[in-house]
Amino acid sequence: MVLSVKRPGRENGFRNRWQALPIGVKTVYCADRWATAGKRGPFLMEKNMDEKMDDRSGHGSGVTGKSGLPHMTMIVILGMAGFVSAADNWVISALLPAVAADFGTGIVTAAGMLTAYLVPYGIMQPVYGYLADRWGKARILKGVLSGLTAATAGCVLAPALVWLMICRFVAGFFAAGIIAVSLAMIGDETEPEKRPQSVGLFMGMVFLGQGVSAGFGGFFAGWLDWRMTFVCLIAIALVTLWLYRRLPEGRVAPSQNAFLSETIRIVLSEKGRIIFPMAFAAGFLMLGVYSYLGACLHEVAGATYSLVGLVVMGFGLASFATGSRLGWLSKRFAPRVLLASGGLLGVSAVVLLALFPSVATGMVAALMLGAGYIFMQSTLATQAFSVADESKGLPSALVGLGLFGGGGVGTAAGGWCLGLGGYTLLWIASAGLLSLFVLVSLSSPVRRLRG
Repeated sequence: MVLSVKRPGRENGFRNRWQALPIGVKTVYCADRWATAGKRGPFLMEKNMDEKMDDRSGHGSGVTGKSGLPHMTMIVILGMAGFVSAADNWVISALLPAVAADFGTGIVTAAGMLTAYLVPYGIMQPVYGYLADRWGKARILKGVLSGLTAATAGCVLAPALVWLMICRFVAGFFAAGIIAVSLAMIGDETEPEKRPQSVGLFMGMVFLGQGVSAGFGGFFAGWLDWRMTFVCLIAIALVTLWLYRRLPEGRVAPSQNAFLSETIRIVLSEKGRIIFPMAFAAGFLMLGVYSYLGACLHEVAGATYSLVGLVVMGFGLASFATGSRLGWLSKRFAPRVLLASGGLLGVSAVVLLALFPSVATGMVAALMLGAGYIFMQSTLATQAFSVADESKGLPSALVGLGLFGGGGVGTAAGGWCLGLGGYTLLWIASAGLLSLFVLVSLSSPVRRLRG
């Protein structure tokens, strides 16, 4: 079997000819100065010459796919949407008192907005992951961000609480796809060795949105109007939608299995049996603890709401800073070490809160929790890319479902602990479970994960 390879050279005064060569051997004749430095005669090159040629054209050198979009620009664009999604999710907690007062109802009734948002947010993540693999990541991302923007505009215009709840339900329905599908696109468009840094930076921007929303939400609710928070998010979303037109389409790899069958296959795969339970545990512990950090500082340390908002922002800032350095760390430490390090940071945070509850230790704890969570989340999200080689969307969505679903269950369990023994019991129980997470991270099954 032979392969015809053209000898380039007319542009340098040589004739173009075709030569028959054995498969795997490629010849460049005289003309390719970057390969031969101007020397005459045949020049043998290795089998991976195509990959080196790709490097000259941009692939692998910081340029994403056929779109010509610089890789870091793609991460920032995806991160902007993640910022909006996280801020839209978490800001309602800071706005709750103002919303209740505006509509003349109680906090408990107004808190129905949280449930209205979180139920579709949790259920739809795997669905969007599955659809992204079938229809393309960019198409799904444009659709869900458009839907989220429209629903958020409805929140601004809502004349009654029931309409606000409906708009929050629709917002959660569409927001569910943003983080999961963005992670899947990062998996498609990023070289394996660069994935930890890309995932870390993206998730850092996501949780920066979460942290910033707490501070700015409180500011708008106290000094302007709670609806202005949503106006700002709409502005960022519209800019992001305009930038979305530059995204690569992403790979399309439709599964032959139905949604439920494909989900079961991925969850029960060798890596899936490790990654998805670990994701649930990470969300249960870290997000469950984080949910009560602000309340503890207000009730135990006497911090004002404004001060609590600033302290809670430390979680997002630490997430962003840690995510930007995670690529460097992932090259030096195995996944199990990063997971265990995240658990140890969580243990340190809750021990500080149990022994020395104050604003200062609260800030340190927020920084530790933010850094520890990114160690866990980004490591697990990166590992999810290799659960199924032909699919990135559904595994990424299942990690997100585990994390946020675990966070919801962890918050409920934390409330039960508070009712039994107050914050002391909550922090002690969290320290014990986080220590168990560290031991599991260093166990034999988790050692199979490779960086």
